[in-house]
Amino acid sequence: MQAWQKVRKELGINPLVDAMVTSEGAEATVLYVEQYLIQDIERSVSGLPRTTLVTQFGGARVREGESGVWRSSNLPSQSLLIPANCSTHWHYSGTVDFAVFYFPDRPTGVTERLQLLAAKSEAPMSLSDALVSALARQLVAELHKGTAGDEHFMATLVPVMLDQVYRVLTTPETAGLNPRHAHFSRLQSALSHIHSHLGDNLTVPLLAQRAGVSVAQFRRLFLEAMGTPPHRYVVATRLEQARKLLATTSLPIVQIAEACGFSSQSHFTNCFKRVHASTPGDYRQQVK
Repeated sequence: MQAWQKVRKELGINPLVDAMVTSEGAEATVLYVEQYLIQDIERSVSGLPRTTLVTQFGGARVREGESGVWRSSNLPSQSLLIPANCSTHWHYSGTVDFAVFYFPDRPTGVTERLQLLAAKSEAPMSLSDALVSALARQLVAELHKGTAGDEHFMATLVPVMLDQVYRVLTTPETAGLNPRHAHFSRLQSALSHIHSHLGDNLTVPLLAQRAGVSVAQFRRLFLEAMGTPPHRYVVATRLEQARKLLATTSLPIVQIAEACGFSSQSHFTNCFKRVHASTPGDYRQQVK
């Protein structure tokens, strides 16, 4: 029995639309896609043998987990990356419109990286991203056209959606600063310094000085505006830049580590593996 057939049986309902979508390129990604419309039920889905992505389009709040011990509480535009063999328990209160994207049995490229990331978590990983939601919705909209759907267009959407899921899950601390924040100009000065001096020693006292406030006040303002402490933001920004260099250049890994401000190649490897579930060398090989 295929994974999607098992889900239909356990949910007790058939999807509104379903189809196989294949991306283009040297490493084609095959996703099986379903859209469901469910109302006021509680269901358990046993662990599937493959990773899945669930994206909610509209409707009421959806909770996943046991009553009172929720692992996630999702609203429209939110998604869950669910590891293989991870059982889930769903509470649908009201009408809910969502899509399920089933990864291939033998993932490659970005689907492989997402599978490793999900396996490391061992629990559904929640993300909220407008681009992921919009791409997922557009894919499903094309499927509703049947034979008139643009297969080439859908093939171009799949890798962008999956790359964005990976990016959101691995670099959540690097979101931008809201320009309406009361201390935008001060914090913007510190953020600009971080992005233009990643190879330097970016201490909190130095950044506080750039912002023109005390260290204690800087920590408080930064956490309030960015949702993460300054040190974590710096590390996430360094990793994001390192990932770009690994994917787009042939620079030796030790040089990338130095350029991005890591104290050594081993320090860089440990930080990278903790976030990306692979070494920098393995990541470079996967993306190329």
